[in-house]
Amino acid sequence: MSAPDYLAAKKIPSANDCFMVIMGIDDLQTFKQMFECHERGIMPPGPILYGACQTRHDATQAPNGKHTAFVWQKVPYHLYGNSDNWDRYKDKVGREMLDQWIRYAPNLGSDVEHWFTRSPRDTARELPNMGEGDTLGGAFTNGQYFDGRPFAGAGNYRTYLPGLYMCGSATHPGGNVTGLPGHNAAQVVLSDLGIKADWFPPSMEAQLEAMAR
Repeated sequence: MSAPDYLAAKKIPSANDCFMVIMGIDDLQTFKQMFECHERGIMPPGPILYGACQTRHDATQAPNGKHTAFVWQKVPYHLYGNSDNWDRYKDKVGREMLDQWIRYAPNLGSDVEHWFTRSPRDTARELPNMGEGDTLGGAFTNGQYFDGRPFAGAGNYRTYLPGLYMCGSATHPGGNVTGLPGHNAAQVVLSDLGIKADWFPPSMEAQLEAMAR
């Protein structure tokens, strides 16, 4: 396939080189409606997509002259009351997602050579650590924020074994292809080794002092 060529790039050329794109949120009501549908276990009327064309930034992930890309959306795990319903509906939902993507990047209508859908049920079957298909490695609920992630007492990237550290979606600030869990864990490792890296951000104290000036 060719890389997505977004309509927005006609006005903002850099849109085609974004690391991540979000499509389908036309207003606040659309976002609110999505959560209401999730609570009822049904699909929202129009998919809100999050995705990337990774080969824009790493050409080794596809044959020469080709591209790979992906999009995902937030959906209810217990679809219409039963997670096994995903086996019946996933290709239909996948097609709707691709059609939505084509709305924003029309060239994909003729350039996609192959596509497939992985449902939340598929994820839960193949990756038991992603309960109910949660791609963030733990939902952002019940204290799963900041130093409470992945659980209370284990939120500083260190484990109870000296020299063994944690990073990834289960640690703060979670998944979503930001690289921040690894970035934060690296700071902790280097700090424990007494190494000052030139990419260390200023301390929180220094930042607060600068704001007070």
